[in-house]
Amino acid sequence: MDSREIVDAFRKLPSDERTRLVGELWDEVEHDLQGQPLSEAHRGLLDERLRQHRENPTDVESWDKVRDDLLRDL
Repeated sequence: MDSREIVDAFRKLPSDERTRLVGELWDEVEHDLQGQPLSEAHRGLLDERLRQHRENPTDVESWDKVRDDLLRDL
């Protein structure tokens, strides 16, 4: 089965089943990635974000605002 067939079958599932399946898939990806080291690019990005946060720890947005912004942009 190729990815197009998988996506087509996924779209036919009820919403609650799709949600459950996405959770299971994410758990599989997370498990696979646990043993892999970070790339230098990812490590550098994380270091930069930590530096920015330490310099301005109050410069944050609530999850509600971030979520609303993301959903509005879809």
